[in-house]
Amino acid sequence: MKILILSICLFTAYTSLAQTNPKFEQILKQKRTEITQIEVAPSKSTSLVPSTFAENDVAFKKSVDELKELTIIKVYYVYTKYRQSSSFNQLNLDRKRFERLNAAFPELISDPYVEWEIIEQTACTSPEMGSTYFHGFVMIHRPILSEKERLAEISRLENYLKNPTDIFVQEKIDLIDSQLHPTGGSSTNSTLIPDQEAHYKDGPDAMLTYLKHALRTDEIALKRDDQWVKTKITVAKTGQISKVELVDEQPERVKNTVIEAITMMPNWEPARRDSIALDSELMLEIRVSYSTSVNGMYLINGQRPSLESNPLYEKPSDLIQLYDGASPQEIFMKQAPVYKGLDLMDRNEKCALVMDVTGSMTEHVAAMKRWVLSHNDSVKFTSFTFFNDGDGIPSRKKKIGETGGIYSTFDVGAINNVVTETMRRGSGGERPENDVEAMLFAQTRDTTFDAILLIGDNYSEVRDIELFKKIKKKVNVLICSTKTSIRPEYLMMAKKSGGYFLYNGEYIDLKNVLKGQILSIGSCQYDYDGENFEVRATIESTTRLDRTATPE
Repeated sequence: MKILILSICLFTAYTSLAQTNPKFEQILKQKRTEITQIEVAPSKSTSLVPSTFAENDVAFKKSVDELKELTIIKVYYVYTKYRQSSSFNQLNLDRKRFERLNAAFPELISDPYVEWEIIEQTACTSPEMGSTYFHGFVMIHRPILSEKERLAEISRLENYLKNPTDIFVQEKIDLIDSQLHPTGGSSTNSTLIPDQEAHYKDGPDAMLTYLKHALRTDEIALKRDDQWVKTKITVAKTGQISKVELVDEQPERVKNTVIEAITMMPNWEPARRDSIALDSELMLEIRVSYSTSVNGMYLINGQRPSLESNPLYEKPSDLIQLYDGASPQEIFMKQAPVYKGLDLMDRNEKCALVMDVTGSMTEHVAAMKRWVLSHNDSVKFTSFTFFNDGDGIPSRKKKIGETGGIYSTFDVGAINNVVTETMRRGSGGERPENDVEAMLFAQTRDTTFDAILLIGDNYSEVRDIELFKKIKKKVNVLICSTKTSIRPEYLMMAKKSGGYFLYNGEYIDLKNVLKGQILSIGSCQYDYDGENFEVRATIESTTRLDRTATPE
């Protein structure tokens, strides 16, 4: 078990945020990833918006209209650590660049489904060298494929479907991530979410600020000297502080104050292993000061605290062996969100499977087929429906409810041919998809199912959500392709129809979510107004709903 030593001193706050964009600040407060230098170049999955060294300009290499057509997954903001003047303010320069980007492309900054990371290059030692480094924004998006490349990808999937294995090799699209994690520890392209330790959501500065104000002084305490208070805390998989223990005996007032301050902390981000949230323990050692000028805890020797938790979980030996030998492109099917989600579905229900198979869904199709093949004896799918949003017809010709590009089969043995033919007839196209039209198609053609299982693409808007009132059966949603917020329309479909939600290996029962409550999933929160869900702009201190259960 690792020990965390925490304390607080007075420190300079960020510049007043009154005139700044809250989303900028949320991004800029993130921990910055250090690397000596990154190599960047435009590619079929990478678009650049560069800046000049030490300047606040941004230059669009593609038109903004072209960028708006892309399915942007992640944006890296890149700069160099070197500065000529000690008075130089990097944060102010960052804000100005973000302002320029936002002025031209506000949809990018406001999009809650885009992941952001800040990279600080550390090897620069002069302005001349700095001018050779990349500065600005690197946008990672789903690949822009030629027709030849698109058909080659489908052929590769077709070969896999003929003989599915536990490994599916997917082409790497994020070459920046490959430089940051050369051993494959993280990947925007991968269906796996990197392991993480439990941590305070808003970072160590925010935790110190909270504890400084939460640890109160009183007349009795003021008579005592500074002292160390060792605590053992448990962070539940929901993010709540579920247990606080003092390791050593302490006066009752000290004990009560420390336990109350820790227990009342806003929810943490829990430890995760293979994308699954876990309970974890950590030792939190607090130096309590009763100085009237300091108040609460304070920092020692200028060292910032670090946090390492001890998840109550051991990774299976077969996974350790597999990961140790795997390349970043290898996706372990049994740990893919679609595979894990299908594992959690209610096996007593007869389900009509409906799946989006538009561009860049190959890894999810592969996981679906691998699971179906492995569970053929127990599966209760009554039909399989796949959709491509209109067989490649232009958007201007698409009509709600009449978009087409929907194909189905009742025969599990025909999945390979139907899914690959559906993909061939499509073109990838723009983001919005005809999910509801496809479910209505299944509802009309299949009269034997109890519920629809929709495997949806979180990077795509639901084009025809207005038709959902025509759905007569329960809709269970298995969402894929997400590392940030979930699209609220997917939550709404499951909630309104009485279905459940499957996300990163978690079964989420929405029945208990009431009007006015806040739903927490992963690190995001959603307001529910009795009809629809809405992504909260910021994470606030709230009580999480008990919304998880395992189907019997």
